Amino acid sequence: MTAETEQRNATTPPNTIGDGAAMLMWTDPPYGLNKVMAGTAAKYTDTGTAELVLDTLNAWAPKMGDNATIVVCLDYRLVHHVAARFDWVLRGEIIWGFGLGAPRQSWWPVRHNTLLTFTRTETSGMFDRAAQPRQTRLAPKKGYTDDKPAGSIWDFTMGNTHPDRRGYPNQKPVEIITPFINAHTAPGDLVVDPFMGGGSTGVAALRCGRRFWGGDISPDAVTNANTVFASMAGGGA
Repeated sequence: MTAETEQRNATTPPNTIGDGAAMLMWTDPPYGLNKVMAGTAAKYTDTGTAELVLDTLNAWAPKMGDNATIVVCLDYRLVHHVAARFDWVLRGEIIWGFGLGAPRQSWWPVRHNTLLTFTRTETSGMFDRAAQPRQTRLAPKKGYTDDKPAGSIWDFTMGNTHPDRRGYPNQKPVEIITPFINAHTAPGDLVVDPFMGGGSTGVAALRCGRRFWGGDISPDAVTNANTVFASMAGGGA
């Protein structure tokens, strides 16, 4: 499968992607932290706003297929604005809990992001239930397996020694992206991410046998992602 990347503003989709061509958008916009996010491989200034996210989703809507799904990863600052104001149908949310990072001391800690899922209508959007992550049962149950499909709260921490760590700030683990790709797309479908960052959506898409387009306004992000995708083409990652 192929991966294409561009240094591009998220609100201006490329003409090379036709209307209705993409089956899934999985994207992780800036959260509105208003500070520099730095890693060993890159840094960027997080100046995200709800308007930026909504303008991006609305600009990309024509590029999404009739049966497409949009997944947006946000924290508490913007999630409620986007959930209430985007005009696609909000089909639900996944709460992703993680254990890495120092919790704030001035108020209750926030150790989760919210993954909003949207489709064009109440009944559109493909969904393969077999793609749901599984979790261990708290107690054995006769006649049942030791695990069960996870609910709407997923707990996964991408540790500092995770093999996918590449020094990009706020990098998302492919483990929380892959279930959406398998559930909402078929092999060969196009997955897009207009806030590509370090390329985790692309890595997950390529590993699942999907095509990928990713854009980011940061040249560091594009360089980092291209290095990752080239490694995969050469047999790495």
